[in-house]
Amino acid sequence: MPTRAITLRTLRAPPKVNTGKGSRISLPLTFKYFGVNEVATIRQLKSGNWNVQIREQGKRISKTFPTQQEAERFALMGSNELSFHEVCDKYLEHMGDSVRYRVRCLKKNFKSPPTLAEIEAFKRQRLKEVKSSTARLDLQMLSRIVKFGIKHFELDWPFPFNDFKYPPECQPRDRVVTQKELKLLLEDLPPLVASAAELSYETAMRRGEIVKIQKQHIEFHQNRLYVPEAKNGYSRYVPLNAKATQILKDRLVSCNNHQILYNVTAESLSKAFRRACKRLEITGLSFHSMRHSAITKYAQRGLSVNQLKVISGHRSTEMLERYTHLGVKDVVSLMD
Repeated sequence: MPTRAITLRTLRAPPKVNTGKGSRISLPLTFKYFGVNEVATIRQLKSGNWNVQIREQGKRISKTFPTQQEAERFALMGSNELSFHEVCDKYLEHMGDSVRYRVRCLKKNFKSPPTLAEIEAFKRQRLKEVKSSTARLDLQMLSRIVKFGIKHFELDWPFPFNDFKYPPECQPRDRVVTQKELKLLLEDLPPLVASAAELSYETAMRRGEIVKIQKQHIEFHQNRLYVPEAKNGYSRYVPLNAKATQILKDRLVSCNNHQILYNVTAESLSKAFRRACKRLEITGLSFHSMRHSAITKYAQRGLSVNQLKVISGHRSTEMLERYTHLGVKDVVSLMD
């Protein structure tokens, strides 16, 4: 947990007294933060627990802990907990720009750690605005942010999601881009977005992975691209076919050999793609459809599940099955 810039001064050393139940060990501490005095007193209760009382800006905060160590820690740090918005920002730093849009939405709707009632209200409102699967993703991210704060910063936040029912998932899309649509889109999209979309179609990379590509991640001599941290939290290598290799080489020229090849946010890619689809009157496609289409394309060519996992980065067969849209005709052609 980040610490305050404090000046800590013990007014008097803790008295050496019998620390039996009910005794007051009294650790009066005075410390300053931004010019505000705070006084903390710790005492042991008859139950054996330890109570901390902090007087801060005229308000009294009281909290009880099972051990003296936890009580002392809270006396120094407890009133300096990160706010919910600060934890959101820390989570964004940890995960990168691919989650920026969703985190911004959550910050707009929650000012403090959410209660079950607040989560339910947010779910009802969100379902009026977006599809069930989108609302589900928003709420799952909210859960991850709260867990992140509790785990990484030891925040004493409630976790109401154990009693919460998420909206149902929508049926996964089975729409893949046709060659005609792909040609039209690549001609209509801005050059940087077109490059990213075509790269996704060739490699099945996620938009969040593409916008993080750096020059040193590319290993042309090994025909692969290093992804330091994928969506599932693991690093991986992405195989590069001849077309993907050429896309990256062209991009290095276009960005003047800059360290970052696609200096844009993941959400910007999606927005530009949606606008192009609207102009071209193409329905049912999103930027993520390039990834769907790539995995389906390679599955139709007869690659095994394990080979597809190398390309897609999936660690489970179940998740991969949602992307491989094979029909009876495809299977028959492989059987002959």
